[in-house]
Amino acid sequence: MSLDAIGIACKDVQRTIKFYGLFGIEFKEFGEGHFEGTTSSGLRVMLDSFELMKKINPKWQEPMSPGITLCFLQDSPADVDSVFKSVVEAGFNGEKEPWDAFWGQRYSTVKDPDGNQVDIFAAL
Repeated sequence: MSLDAIGIACKDVQRTIKFYGLFGIEFKEFGEGHFEGTTSSGLRVMLDSFELMKKINPKWQEPMSPGITLCFLQDSPADVDSVFKSVVEAGFNGEKEPWDAFWGQRYSTVKDPDGNQVDIFAAL
């Protein structure tokens, strides 16, 4: 058994595609508001519109508070700074600027368009 994919429900799928594109994920549409892309490590990221979620399950409700954190490993501390800067310059929320964490990583946090936490990190 292995974790194959992460699914994210999106209020504005196109804005979410733009956000995750800044992390190198290219998405393809598979119809009716469902998009998939693959990270460099091979994990699939699936984006589904709120409309599709409601169509699949009429009882589905929009999340009150996002509860997932996605973590993107970078090759270097400088890459953490660069990705954080590109996300903020693209108009997305930079939650915590890059810093040298006490556990030995350069670390920062941004939020995707639906408020999900995305951490960006690299070994010091």
